[in-house]
Amino acid sequence: MHDHTGPDEDRTPPETVIPISLARIRVKFFVFAGLAVGCAIFGATVWLTLTLLLTCAAILLAVAIIGGMELVRSLFFMPPKRDWR
Repeated sequence: MHDHTGPDEDRTPPETVIPISLARIRVKFFVFAGLAVGCAIFGATVWLTLTLLLTCAAILLAVAIIGGMELVRSLFFMPPKRDWR
């Protein structure tokens, strides 16, 4: 497939499509984070705590790869960064 648009034509960027909803990702992230904190407080094994923390990091990394930092911010209910131009 060839792109027949010129270099000066403005194109809108394609929208990011996430296979599951952000609300479900948010719930899973906070559940894993809560379990990791619970493991640290109640003295669970180190391997279990590390596994839960790495799962939290993997969720954040996957969200960042799919949608960038704006999607990561929305995962934490933070408003999008304002453009001060």
